[in-house]
Amino acid sequence: MNFEQLMAGLPEFADKAYRLADRLGFVRAQLHADHIALRITELADAIAIKEALLQRGKLLSEKQINGRPILLIQLDTPMQVGPWAIELVELPFPDGKKRRDGWEHVELVLPCDAEDKAQMLLAIRQVPAIIAKWPVLSDSSIGIEMKASCPKGEGEPLSNPTVAFRHDGITVKVHPWDIRQILGLMPVEDV
Repeated sequence: MNFEQLMAGLPEFADKAYRLADRLGFVRAQLHADHIALRITELADAIAIKEALLQRGKLLSEKQINGRPILLIQLDTPMQVGPWAIELVELPFPDGKKRRDGWEHVELVLPCDAEDKAQMLLAIRQVPAIIAKWPVLSDSSIGIEMKASCPKGEGEPLSNPTVAFRHDGITVKVHPWDIRQILGLMPVEDV
């Protein structure tokens, strides 16, 4: 996959991500999107896409997580992804697993003080549109997979409890802080 192919797939991804976020009630809740992430399976493609993104922005972070680099690039001009203007792109380098190349998720911020998965799930359950849907979300009977995690990179000042909602090959994730705060690149008070 090259950069042109990646960008050609953005409108379809944006539409699906918006529809999933809207179905979950996150659009009405006006959650801010802090970043978009992609998946690339070939190292040469990841290097080429990194270079193309760096021509359009700057590297904010490069961390080794699970034995591979994960980059966070801030774009000079935000990308329009549904209703969100997103200036941050997460580029994980290949991990050897075969998966579909392209845009993988949009990550939204639900401001709260959650420090672990249980607290983040509780915060999500308080979103008005989620309250009524919770029974069918928690058992996946409406076809949306839900998974909670709490990834934390070395030296990151904040934990990152995250709830991912996946449907039709698209993932919308929700976490309590802007990714720049989690990485220690922005004070907690700035968002």
